[in-house]
Amino acid sequence: MKFRLYIRLLFESLSMAFQSLISNKLRSILSVIGISIGIFSIITVFTAVDSLEMNIKKSVQSLGKNVIYIDKWLWVGGSNDYPWWKYMNRPNARYSEVRALKEQPVNQLLDAVAFTTSQSSTIRAGDKFLENVKIDGHSFEFSKIETLEISEGRFFNEFEDLNAKNVAVLGHNVAMGLFDKDKGLVGKSITMFGKKVEIIGVFKNQGDNIVNLDFDDDIVVPVKFLQYLTNETNGTNIIVKAKDNVGADAVYEELRGSMRSIRRQKPQEEDNFSLNKISFLSDAITELFKTINKFGLIIGLFSLLVGGFGVANIMFVSVKERTNIIGIQKALGAKNEFILFHFLTEAIVLSILGGIIGIMLTWGVSGLLNMFISGTESSFRMVLTWGNVFQGIMFASVIGLLAGLIPAYRASRLVPVEAIRSK
Repeated sequence: MKFRLYIRLLFESLSMAFQSLISNKLRSILSVIGISIGIFSIITVFTAVDSLEMNIKKSVQSLGKNVIYIDKWLWVGGSNDYPWWKYMNRPNARYSEVRALKEQPVNQLLDAVAFTTSQSSTIRAGDKFLENVKIDGHSFEFSKIETLEISEGRFFNEFEDLNAKNVAVLGHNVAMGLFDKDKGLVGKSITMFGKKVEIIGVFKNQGDNIVNLDFDDDIVVPVKFLQYLTNETNGTNIIVKAKDNVGADAVYEELRGSMRSIRRQKPQEEDNFSLNKISFLSDAITELFKTINKFGLIIGLFSLLVGGFGVANIMFVSVKERTNIIGIQKALGAKNEFILFHFLTEAIVLSILGGIIGIMLTWGVSGLLNMFISGTESSFRMVLTWGNVFQGIMFASVIGLLAGLIPAYRASRLVPVEAIRSK
């Protein structure tokens, strides 16, 4: 019985709340605008931050699944007890360590092991040239670690890698810059470091991403060929991919022990290498955006607070105007809880309407921004998630509840005789 009574009370309160809002259109619209601006501000901030985080994580995940990078540098974290100059003094990764790793027991847990380095050079093709082009040297197993989208041709094979063949796969922007096209280039030649290199493939246009992790502006060649051209050993690292049924976390300590063994480190010695998991970057990004979200929440709440004061002011006026009606209702037997619930419902409904409009504005702005961005090569997109929609409705409801609490309480405590006599 009590449940049915509460349901009836809810519907009656909603009906009276909507009637009150409709009968005071101008006042209701002004209050809704205040809440709408507040919700629009806070949800737009959340949407922008969440979209930025998703796009960065998507770019980072393109580095590979279950992947560990063996490098002299630690990407994130570290300790003040281990200064930067110690990282500098660590040895660079060597190609021979790739072969050594494949002879270790840990190799049974691995799907692929690749060696990589990079240099920059001027690239020529006929009378055209591009300066400071990044040239990535990879061993052939790199194609097993990262998904490589090639629009034409192929990636180099094991024979070409081990024999330092002068072959290359061009990034989309490099191909367009040298040949004004990205089709029909297989078999043509370019010149780097004074050597002719045959084009065997062209990467698919990946577009700009937030952290620029793509091959659009790069050229990829066999790593042994690049080292032969430059005789350079700096900036090298080893990339290891764990099997899908094993995972990077399970391989981590085994790989650490194997590298210590390969480098003949004594038990008391510190590691002279770093093992960098993709999850390190993802976790660091998550923590960073948690902090950014907190600042965004503070900024948005100021806007929302202004709207809350508007709703509270409107509710005080509404109680003042309807004092006679409240007195009559109480004289006819309406309990304090009914009056309290009715005015709280009115405040919450008013705020939720504002919240819905604010969320729709955020959705519209996101759509317009995405239409503008789609005309560029950027992969960034604004995404209004259901989580943010739920947050918007919750914020609006809480602000409505708080804004209507004092006016509703005062209305519920009015003395019937005095309320009826008031003008």
